[in-house]
Parts: sequence; structure tokens; C-alpha cells
Amino acid sequence: MKAGIAAALCLFVGSVLIAREAVPGRRITKSGSSSATAAFDEAMNAQPKLLRISTRCDGSGRIVFTRDDVHYEHRHWAPLAKVLFDGEPWTNLKKTPVAWTDYGAELDLTRARIVSRQGRDVIALERTADGFDLYLSDSPNGGADYSVTIAIPRRN
Repeated sequence: MKAGIAAALCLFVGSVLIAREAVPGRRITKSGSSSATAAFDEAMNAQPKLLRISTRCDGSGRIVFTRDDVHYEHRHWAPLAKVLFDGEPWTNLKKTPVAWTDYGAELDLTRARIVSRQGRDVIALERTADGFDLYLSDSPNGGADYSVTIAIPRRN
């Protein structure tokens, strides 16, 4: 529900800002953008990063998130398979995905939360001193597909 309200607000603010840009005589700064554009950019930067992870799980483990590093720690049965990290294949689960190096330091990991999850068993997030851990556990026989979307606010 909150995500829907945030999206509607973003669309409203965007349409208002675009309409303000179309006003004749609108003052433009030296950089070529108006104060309305700067406000729009600031509003967009305030939106949390939505990180999507999907995988085939047949066992248990956790994905450890810190500002500088993301890696998978396997516990029982089979390791994760067919992992997509923010839409990109993550094949070496001990090595930080390239996408994380682009935005890990910009995010407030202490306020991360799951906004959607799909799977037949456990998907849980636990905050840690350095970030958070994402637990995935598939106890029933055979593997199953799992997906999770995590909202991570940007740092101020």
C-alpha cells in the first residue's frame, strides 16, 4: 500500500514539475536546469532502491549484505542456483555482484525491509551491525523458485 502511495505521489510531483517547466519565462539556472528540475531530482533520489533477487532454492543459507560486499553463505543441502541479482545473473556467489559496487555505499542498509516475497518456505531479513542478512530456506523435498524485493532507503 505504501509503495502504491509513493508511486502515485511520484507521478503527481513529476507531472506538476513538468507543467511548471512549460511556463513561459520560467527562470533557468546556469547549469541548464530549473529549481523545479532540481526538486524533482531530489525527490527521485529520496526513493528507496528496490533490489530484486530470484533463485532456485533447495536447502538453506544466507546472503550477507554490507556496504562493500555481498556474498552467499551456504548451510544445508544444495546451494542456490539460477540466481538473478537485480536482473543480472550472479554465478559466483562468493563474489560481490557488479551491480552492488555501483550503489552499495549510497544505501542505508540498517533500514532495509522486504516489500514482497514469493516462495514456499522461509525468506527473512535480519539487520546486522554492518548491514543485513537475507535468509532463504527451502525445507520440503526438491527445490523451488523464490523471489524477493527489498526496499533499501538511500543515505542522507
